[in-house]
Amino acid sequence: LHLLQTCFRLGPVSAFTLDRVATGASSLYYFPSSNHNHQIRSVSMSSSQSSNLPRVDFDKTETVGSTRWMRLETLSYTTADSDTTTDTTTTTIRKWDRAVRTTKQSENSIDAVVILAILKNADPTKDEVVCVKQFRPPVDAYTIELPAGLIDADEDVAAAAVREFTEETGYIGKVVDVLPASYLSPGLTNESASLVRLEVDMSLERNVQIHNDQIENVGLEGCEKDRGLTKLLLPRVGLLDALHELQRKEGVKVFAALYSLALGMSVSEAATGNGAGGNTK
Repeated sequence: LHLLQTCFRLGPVSAFTLDRVATGASSLYYFPSSNHNHQIRSVSMSSSQSSNLPRVDFDKTETVGSTRWMRLETLSYTTADSDTTTDTTTTTIRKWDRAVRTTKQSENSIDAVVILAILKNADPTKDEVVCVKQFRPPVDAYTIELPAGLIDADEDVAAAAVREFTEETGYIGKVVDVLPASYLSPGLTNESASLVRLEVDMSLERNVQIHNDQIENVGLEGCEKDRGLTKLLLPRVGLLDALHELQRKEGVKVFAALYSLALGMSVSEAATGNGAGGNTK
């Protein structure tokens, strides 16, 4: 809520609190602590009628505020409480605030790509995960993340992943796998991202030059340069420990998906005993 207040310069917004006032056969709900002043009425229906609940009525979406890149909306959604003794269901219309990217093409479109690329070594225990380090104003800190970026209009997921990977790291990658959309903070936003796995051919001269810092990555956009975005190679084996060490020494913050990946690799390392198990496709 504090982040949304800062983005849209809103007044204080407290968490929604439902107070129930008995009004005979029905119930009246309202939000005394919010700035929306919505009155919401419950109605009864048969259980068969409410089988598709809960659901959002997007026709009733309200825009609270917006900037160039983000929009704050209040959704109306309907929930159901069943009474098995009477085979009836009481439905209630409720409210929920969310942040939406103004670049989002449709409700179910994928906003961004997150890229996993592992540089393979003859010794699998020396494989490296390609990451990026950059300053992120919303958390007022440098972060360690997987390369990522927004999908351009009329661009497919795979093409966006290859483009963003080259822009941010300088490497040329080839798509190996594309996962369906995933959601990092569904309680706050409908932003979605597809995790894409890339293969980096280290026999290519450009990749070798980028890897050895023999040439400069000229693909960074102005905003990324200003925030000091740089590629960062971290060990696949021991990735979780490497992230902990970076946090301890530099005070960086870690992207949730990268931490999840590191934890999964740590579990795999413990299971195999030597870390080689995480190298399988």
